[in-house]
Amino acid sequence: MGAMSPIFPSLKCHLFEPSKKIIWTIVGKHHEYWIDLDLGYCSCDDYYFRTLSGKGMCYHLDFIKEKTNSRVAMVHFSDSEYYDFVKSVVNDNFLMIRNEKIGLG
Repeated sequence: MGAMSPIFPSLKCHLFEPSKKIIWTIVGKHHEYWIDLDLGYCSCDDYYFRTLSGKGMCYHLDFIKEKTNSRVAMVHFSDSEYYDFVKSVVNDNFLMIRNEKIGLG
């Protein structure tokens, strides 16, 4: 019997080993966002407008907190890949924001 399919294919858990550090990614309505539950951080705009101003969590943080016990896609990485992974995600988010500002997104 093969592995079970994830219930939420837009949600992925990236597990770095042996440290057990987890970074979540979720495909939202317009973009892919990354979430660090340990830091209570999401890369979406709503995080900056709602969460940092004390108006509650963004949708993505709420969603992931609700679904952490559900079947989600798990992607395993070595701790040595953590820096490059985060660098890539930050770069992708920078390009997304830049392209929106100049009208390409």
